[in-house]
Amino acid sequence: MKKAIGIDLGGTYIKYGLVDVEGNILKKGILPTNAEKGSRDIVIEQMSCAIKDAWDENIEGIGIGTPGVVDNNGIVFESPNLPGWHNFNVKEVFEKKFGKKVVVENDANSIVWGEYLFGAGKGTRTIICLTLGTGLGGGVVINGKLLRGAIYSAAELGHMVVDYRGRKCGCGSVGCIEAYVGRDYIVKSAIRKIRKGEKTVLSKMVKDLTEITPKMISDAYQKGDKLAEKVWIEMATALGAFLAGLVNMLNPDRIILAGGIAQAGEILFSTVRKTIAERAMKVLAKTVEVVPAGLGNDAGIISGAALIFQK
Repeated sequence: MKKAIGIDLGGTYIKYGLVDVEGNILKKGILPTNAEKGSRDIVIEQMSCAIKDAWDENIEGIGIGTPGVVDNNGIVFESPNLPGWHNFNVKEVFEKKFGKKVVVENDANSIVWGEYLFGAGKGTRTIICLTLGTGLGGGVVINGKLLRGAIYSAAELGHMVVDYRGRKCGCGSVGCIEAYVGRDYIVKSAIRKIRKGEKTVLSKMVKDLTEITPKMISDAYQKGDKLAEKVWIEMATALGAFLAGLVNMLNPDRIILAGGIAQAGEILFSTVRKTIAERAMKVLAKTVEVVPAGLGNDAGIISGAALIFQK
C-alpha cells in the first residue's frame, strides 16, 4: 500500500506521521520546532529527526505544510515565525537529504487538500474550507484541483474586503472579513455590549473583561445567555454573507468550517446556513452543504501526506 510522511510545521511544534493512501495514520509524533533559538538549521534538523522517526522505505514522498507564502517550486518566500525562511527552497533541501519526492504547501492549502481527499470534502468536486481561529485562513478546491494562483498564493480568503470603510484588519487594510470573524473581534464584540450595559453571565466569569474567550462566550450561550447569542449571530451572519458571495462565484458542493472558533457549534452553523440561503442565488444556495471539518487534531499530519497523493 502507498504511504507518505506528513509534516505539520508550526512556529512552536512539528507534528508528523506516516500515513497510508486511505488517510490512516500508521505512526505519529511531535517535536519542538526550536524556532525560538533563531536558527534555520536547528529547525531543519528537528524536521529531519521527525522524518527519520516516521521513515518507511516504501514511502512515496514527504508532504510539508508550512506557514507562509509558498510557490510551485517549494520555495517559502516568507514565514514570520520561522527564522531564515525567506526565499528558502524547502523542497530542494529535503529532496537532497532523503532522496524522495517532497511537496511543500502553505499550511492552509494543505489542510484544504487533506479535507478534500480524506475528510469532510471526500466525494465532492468543489469545496471551500475555512479555518476559524485567531484569524481566518482557508482555501479552495475546484473540480478536483487545489486553487493556487500565479505564484501558488491564491485564496487568501481572510483578507477579502467586505466593507471598504470597515474595521481595521491586522494585515493593515480595512474591512477584511477576518476583522469581523476572528477571535479578537468576537471578544471585542462581547466587551462592547457589556460596556453598553447589557446583562450577561460573562461579567461573573472573569475579573477583567479582556480575559473573555470565545469558548466562554460559547459556554454562556449554552446557558441561555442573550448577549452571547447576539455575539455569535452577528459573527455568523457576517461569515454567512461573505460565504454567500463565494457560493455565487464558485458554486461549491460543500463548505467546510474548521478551527477552534468552529467549535461554537450549532448556533454558528445554523446561522451561516440561514444567511447563505437568504443571500446567495437560490439555485446555488440549495446545492451547497455547510459542514464541520472531518480530520480532527491530526489534520495537519494527514493533510501533509495527502499532498503526496495528488494526481
